[in-house]
Amino acid sequence: MSKKLSRMESNKAARSILNRHRVDLAYCQYSCCGMEIKLTGWLCKSDGSDFNGPQIEALIFDFQRHLTGFTVSGDFDNWNFNSERISYVGEKEDRGNGGEDEQTTYEIDIDSYDDFDGGEVG
Repeated sequence: MSKKLSRMESNKAARSILNRHRVDLAYCQYSCCGMEIKLTGWLCKSDGSDFNGPQIEALIFDFQRHLTGFTVSGDFDNWNFNSERISYVGEKEDRGNGGEDEQTTYEIDIDSYDDFDGGEVG
């Protein structure tokens, strides 16, 4: 059984994971409280490019692998996700009324990451 992480330790681990996936932390805010990781803001890479569904799936898997027992949720302006679903909300000018029919949704298959080595993604 692993020891319980302090809030400072879990925030440090979350920052490390976000940096490994090249998330631009100028636009992404993160907070670990209890056993939950909350991500907000705008999700983009440090080089200004956008993420895609499989890259976000790998990010979620990395959180689950390194912060075992934590739940992760992203409520970004351009993406919404949790441990079970990923939805692309789109650019601000593309959003329309933000209805479910206008969102791209990806289902997460955790079993496909059994052999994931934790290296840099995308």
